[in-house]
Amino acid sequence: MMYDTGFCAKKILIVDDDSEILEMTKIRLGSHGYKVLIAKDGVDGLRQVQKEKPDLILLDIVMPKMDGFEVLRRLQADSATRRIPVIMLSAKGETKTLMEGEHYGATDYFIKPCDWQELLKYLKKYLD
Repeated sequence: MMYDTGFCAKKILIVDDDSEILEMTKIRLGSHGYKVLIAKDGVDGLRQVQKEKPDLILLDIVMPKMDGFEVLRRLQADSATRRIPVIMLSAKGETKTLMEGEHYGATDYFIKPCDWQELLKYLKKYLD
């Protein structure tokens, strides 16, 4: 007989074309009890969103096939996905890039490499 403990791990989708970042982020977030999903580009990211319905998305900006801004635009255009918090992760820290992410509906923005303790604090803020 199975018992429901009431615990349901929050699902975080990481969309990034850098395999090292994907793996490191998956390990770190997994060690904090999150269920981590990964996608290597924007097209796969959108596919994962439809399939898995994540609770939050960590989204890189510069990727092949479809950049993070286009992914964000598509998420915001769909009533089924526009409420999912999206934290943009990028090595780009220019004001223009930050403003563009905000314009398209990003919940927050972190510059890579990011401070893990700070990121975890924001994840808890958006997932609790």
